This record gives sequence, C-alpha cells and structure tokens, in this order.
Amino acid sequence: GSRARRGAGDVIELLRRWQREAGDGYVLGLVRVVIGGLLLWHALGSARELLAQGYFGDNFHVAVLPERFLLPRAAFTVLVGARILAAALVLVGHRARAALLASAVLSVYVLLCDRLEYHNNRYALAIYALLLSFTPCDRSYTLLGAQGEADGRVGPLWAARLAQIQVSIVYLASGGSKLLDTDWRDGVVLADRIHRFGGQAIERGVPAGIVSFLGRADTGSALAKLAIMTELLLAVGLWSRRARVVALWWGVWFHLIIQVTSKVEVFTWLTLATYALFVTHDTRARKLRYDPSRAKGRVLAALVRTFDWFGRFEVKAWQPDDIPRSHSVVIVRRDGSPATGVRALASRTAHRTISLAD
Repeated sequence: GSRARRGAGDVIELLRRWQREAGDGYVLGLVRVVIGGLLLWHALGSARELLAQGYFGDNFHVAVLPERFLLPRAAFTVLVGARILAAALVLVGHRARAALLASAVLSVYVLLCDRLEYHNNRYALAIYALLLSFTPCDRSYTLLGAQGEADGRVGPLWAARLAQIQVSIVYLASGGSKLLDTDWRDGVVLADRIHRFGGQAIERGVPAGIVSFLGRADTGSALAKLAIMTELLLAVGLWSRRARVVALWWGVWFHLIIQVTSKVEVFTWLTLATYALFVTHDTRARKLRYDPSRAKGRVLAALVRTFDWFGRFEVKAWQPDDIPRSHSVVIVRRDGSPATGVRALASRTAHRTISLAD
C-alpha cells in the first residue's frame, strides 16, 4: 500500500513539474511550420476535390454527425476557404496559435462529416495542431514580424509534453493492435501491402528485386515482427535520454522505408516533425567560432547556419581576442570546453554536442 502511494505521489509530482515547466519555444516554431504545410496540403486537396467532384453532400457519404449539422454547399465552400487561410497563417507564423486551433476544429468537423474520408493521419494532424496551439510556437520561424529573442520565446511547455505523449500513444496503439492481429504478426497484411503498392515503390526508384524480396511470405513474417517491435520500442525509447538518439535514427529510417513502400499520405512527414518535440529546449547553448579568413571556416559556418534547424549553435566569426586562429572551426560545448577542427564535428564528444537528443 505504501509503495503504491509513493508511486502515485511520484506521478502527481511529475505532472505538476510538467504543468509548471517553461522553456524556449524556438524548436516548436519549426514543428509549427511543418504542421502548417501539411494542413495547407490537406486544405488545398479538399478544394481540388470540391472543384473536381462537387459537394460531398450531393454524393454517397456516411456522416458521423447528424445530417442536420452538415453545412450546405455554399457554407462548406467557405469552410474550405477558411481552412486554406488558417493553414497559411500557421505556415507564416501570423496569429499562428489561433489559426492552429481553428485548423484543428475545422479539420475534425470535416472528418465527422464523412466517415469515408477519415484517415488516422488526418485525425492525428488535427490533434497535434490542437496541442501545438497551446504552446509558444509563434515566436520563431515567422515570416511576418520580427523573430523573438530568447527571453521572449520562453513559454509553458505542458502542451508540448502532451503532444509527446500523443506520439507514444500512436505507436502503442499501432504496435499493440498489430501484435494482437494474427494476420499482421504472420506477415499476411504486410505482404498484401507490398503486393498492392510495390509498383509505386518501383516507380519511386526502389529496385524490383528488393520489392520482390519484401513480398515473400517468410520476409513478410520477419518484417512484420520487426515493425511491431519497432513501434512498441519507439513508444518507450523516445523518452529515454540514453536511448533517444538510437530511437530517433531508427524511427527516421523506419518511416522513410514505409513512405517509399506504402501509401500513407502525410503520416511519415507528420511523425518525423513530431520527433522535434523531443529536442531539449536549450537554444544556442553551444557556440561555433570560425576563422573568417579561411574558406573552410566560412563554408562550415554557412553549412551549420543552414542546417541547424533546431538552433543548437551560436555561430560567430572569431574576434581578435578569441581563441588563437590555429583551426578553421572551434566548437564550444555546453560546459565551456572546446573541440577544435573539423574532427570536432565527427568526434564522439562533439556528436553528443550536436545530437538531437542531448
């Protein structure tokens, strides 16, 4: 009894820490941009369907809502336009949180209008948009207005934690349902998917021999078990600081393989975007100093500025009183210790410095 009470107390204390937690929302701005792009892609798809196929209410549909709550054609057309506008605002970062909330509500409404158009990835996109609307995601990666300074980007992160939990829920639900399904465990479902979408994979450049190998019964059975294990382990591994780097890289390759071998709409890009939620919120905690007189130093600095999407480094040219210019690049870690030269980017210690999970 006492052990159970201590365990419950630990959980309550963890939830309270999450409720009080605040941090730099720089990375959340990047997640917002990706989600905004996906919302816009779906909204434009709805507009194309409306123009090409007409109003869904005039055709066969299976509404979850009572029919009296379905909008008429003119009002539904306005709703599609509102979704496009809201998604565009999310993308550019103007009134992004309100636009995210509006996008989530309108997206869920559309899903409830016709069950035939329901897809898990569309529902997940709406949920992530809803949760992101309660985070400080509108203070970076904005095209309109000035970028917020570090102090101005700080905000509550409880909704970001809920979004992380949602990532694990998706993996647990997917992996758990497959584990309980005999056809999935035996590879029947996976083999059927390869058979149906293998032609698309070949068109995307996957060698036909590989597609044929993946479609074999024994291969399908082994890959099905590996997929189930991967999803269940990712649900847990993303929360471990020690295992997170491996989990992130394994998850990236796992979803890219799914993307080229199956038809999953935007699920791959949505999931990879949510991986950024697990990044530590310590923007510019590391420093990169480069020698502006050397071409190598300028090139490396430009590469880091271009691909440092999470804002891990403060990149500046050396000043006369800085570190002696015996190297093109010097990385200063969180603890203030330097790592010099190009080897610093590839060394084990520097890998910890630039790691997504550190």
